[in-house]
Amino acid sequence: MLNVERIMQSDPKTVSPDMSLVNLEQLFLSAKFTGFPVVKENRLVGVISRSDIIRSLVTERSRAEQLSDFYCGAQVLSTDDPVQSLEATAAQVGVRLAEQSVEDVMVHNVVSIESSESVQNLAKLMLDGHLHRVPVVNGDKLVGLVTTMDLARAISEGHLTESDESADPQILLG
Repeated sequence: MLNVERIMQSDPKTVSPDMSLVNLEQLFLSAKFTGFPVVKENRLVGVISRSDIIRSLVTERSRAEQLSDFYCGAQVLSTDDPVQSLEATAAQVGVRLAEQSVEDVMVHNVVSIESSESVQNLAKLMLDGHLHRVPVVNGDKLVGLVTTMDLARAISEGHLTESDESADPQILLG
């Protein structure tokens, strides 16, 4: 049976929980990745993806609508111009997001897998959890990362042979 260690990226790019979202966005663009494991003192403490930032943006916009005094200030709320009020709120939402760090928006309850687990168990975990990336750990130490692309690559390159019980792509990918 093929184990996760055979298909994982063994030296994944990671980020720190204290990295700013501004710097994270620059890293997303330069690395051309959509998510990263978050590591502190060599321990996996979370995962962050573009989806988490979008979720944070939606939350901030919702707060802005409910708590417009906090976001806009009294001088903007007193205006009769709804466009000016909306623009001021959007600017404040942007300021709030720029002040946040990775730790503020990352997923803290990380779904991970041990490197000795089977690829079939990994595929089931990814399918059941709708996950695009799964950190690979030994204990709480990050040792690798598997993405949906890594799984597809293993299948396309024939790493899953007919003798493997996990070789059937239908088993792996549903």
